[in-house]
Amino acid sequence: MFKIAICLLALATGALSASIGQVSSTTEKREIVPLLKFETDKQPDGSFHFSYEGGDQSMRSEQGVIENAGTEDEALEVSGMYSYIDADGNTVVVHYTAGKNGFVPVGTIIPAEITALAKAAADLPKVSEEEEQKYKSRRSRSQDVEKDAAVAVEKKDAVVAVEKKDAVVAKESVIVAKSEPLPVPEAEVKAAPAAAKEVETKTA
Repeated sequence: MFKIAICLLALATGALSASIGQVSSTTEKREIVPLLKFETDKQPDGSFHFSYEGGDQSMRSEQGVIENAGTEDEALEVSGMYSYIDADGNTVVVHYTAGKNGFVPVGTIIPAEITALAKAAADLPKVSEEEEQKYKSRRSRSQDVEKDAAVAVEKKDAVVAVEKKDAVVAKESVIVAKSEPLPVPEAEVKAAPAAAKEVETKTA
């Protein structure tokens, strides 16, 4: 009877722990936002335009234009905006540009400092190919100098390690020289067997 009660208790505990660990299989139902307007236009040269507007007052519009087509300076310049209603009911609007000078956002949720920094970075003068080559060669030379310095340090460390090893070997040889037996005078050597014979005769 006691065994049956323990088995039932174990079974009930297992069932309870299994139900605690279960995740609800139902999914949260979300409202489907109707699409009120959608436009798109793609050109063979890579320029484009698209826009959409949702029933929840969200919208986005973006256009891209190829500048300096067919030259080394050819670039896609993009400008656009998006807006939506946030959780507090406020309308959030962000305008942006993106292209060879980077991404520049301006909007109600974008801190003014970020916008100012992005605009300043976009207004930086373009570096010519000649200046870029000078910069690369300087960087290459500085990397070579750093490599040479690293190799010199490695060589110095290797020399120091060898010198330390030689010093250790020298110390060991000194220790070995000190541990050699000292020479014993011949008179003491001859007296030792005579003393051993006296010991033998006394014990016999």
